[in-house]
Amino acid sequence: MIYLSFIGNHDQIIPGQSYGAALTIFLQYREQIDRVYLLVTPSKKDQKVNYAEIAASKKSVMDQEKPGITVDLVPFDLSNPVDYDLVYPKMLDETQKIFEDETIREAEKIINITSGTPTMTACWILLHKSGLIPNSKLVQSFETRYARERGTSVQEVNLEIDDFPQITAPAVLKRQLTILSREKNDLAEKVKLAELNEKIPELIGKSKAIQDIKEQIIYDINASTHVLIVGERGTGKQIVADSIWKLYHHEKDTQLRTFDCGTFSPQLITAELFGHTKGAFTGAVEAKDGILKKCHNRMLFLDETGNLPIAGQNALLRYLSEGEFKKVGSNEIIKVNTQVIAATNKNINDSTLFAQDLKDRFDEIVELPPLRKRRSDIPILVQHFISRYSEKPLILDTEIIKKLSEYDWPGNVRELENWIKRIMRRFNKGGTIQISDLPGKFIEMFLAEEETDECLPELPLYLTLEEYIEKIREKARTMAEGNMAEVDRLLRQSPGTEKQRQWRLKKMEK
Repeated sequence: MIYLSFIGNHDQIIPGQSYGAALTIFLQYREQIDRVYLLVTPSKKDQKVNYAEIAASKKSVMDQEKPGITVDLVPFDLSNPVDYDLVYPKMLDETQKIFEDETIREAEKIINITSGTPTMTACWILLHKSGLIPNSKLVQSFETRYARERGTSVQEVNLEIDDFPQITAPAVLKRQLTILSREKNDLAEKVKLAELNEKIPELIGKSKAIQDIKEQIIYDINASTHVLIVGERGTGKQIVADSIWKLYHHEKDTQLRTFDCGTFSPQLITAELFGHTKGAFTGAVEAKDGILKKCHNRMLFLDETGNLPIAGQNALLRYLSEGEFKKVGSNEIIKVNTQVIAATNKNINDSTLFAQDLKDRFDEIVELPPLRKRRSDIPILVQHFISRYSEKPLILDTEIIKKLSEYDWPGNVRELENWIKRIMRRFNKGGTIQISDLPGKFIEMFLAEEETDECLPELPLYLTLEEYIEKIREKARTMAEGNMAEVDRLLRQSPGTEKQRQWRLKKMEK
């Protein structure tokens, strides 16, 4: 007789109290059992139960109770023991491997349905009733208190009842096709991920958000697509722009040209971008071509587009739509073929910052999520930065990785990268770093509790007071998505305050 059983949480041997289900059933049928298969799932790091150790102790007892018996410990690698989509095909596959030996396939079998998860129990029943485990009986074990009531510690489960539904196994060919289909889909997904990562290796992460962005870059963008990249500071907008350039730049375009709108005064940005005539404004002592014209047949990265004044945005809007623009101070229409990749960390829907319909004139909008919304990528990024900056092998303890993954990272990937660089400088000899090894300044950011009675920023301010106030207003507008009534609520202002303020600003601009 063949005995099949999982090793579960309650299979630990407690002297004087319990043998556990797997061993209790074995002892009941030991005279008939010739071979045992114990399916052993891996233990998680945060679990106190070690299934491999329990299985080894069971095997030792079985060897003592019946010398000469064969007990096989079958590794059952499973990431989620309660997911039917994972458990059933894995159980089917493992049992069919065992039954490749014809003598074992035809032998009488008993199956322990008590050990393991309820999902595993249900799958044992399905495999038994469908005939995929021939000549089998299902056996359950009772806890001591129930065993006393019933007068027995085990019971064979009778499913031959009138109202139990009949379960039939699919034909062998159909089952094989199903397995092949699953394997094909799994392989196709792996090939697809490998292709994405090979073409855009600079964008680190395996989260769905990052994979979707890679797909968008590869499948929805080409050498003529105008792209707007939106995302908070430090999320990787430059990396996305570089990836687009690498994939789609023209042969003679040897380097991505970047124009940072944040480095010019609002009065000069438009003139620098589109060019100007002599005398167009104070200081325009000669005519000058703009960066847009200089990048004809090239790709141009416009960083910090939110700093471009509304008039300049309207001119950009026209270029994106018609492919033409005018120099400042001129009525001459200029046509060029420059692919624009723009980026902003501001709310593109804020009508006080962006011209109406500007975002709609871009062919594609790539939205980069903040790091706090793709926490699963943090351990991957940590390892990436360690590999990049560490000259000697260095390992961060799991507790540090856990804290890093829980931290919100207001500066996003750039802040994480800088944190890792600091670690590299301090622990330049490598080794394993425990959280107790870190000085307070390295951990205070993600260990500090939020203060509820103090909301003031650190002093001295890194901005002027007026600039700090404007940053608060900007954050409120971003959160409110341009809804002025919501801005008033967020800033605890009287209703209508933000609307009046925006009206005054527009009047001053005129």
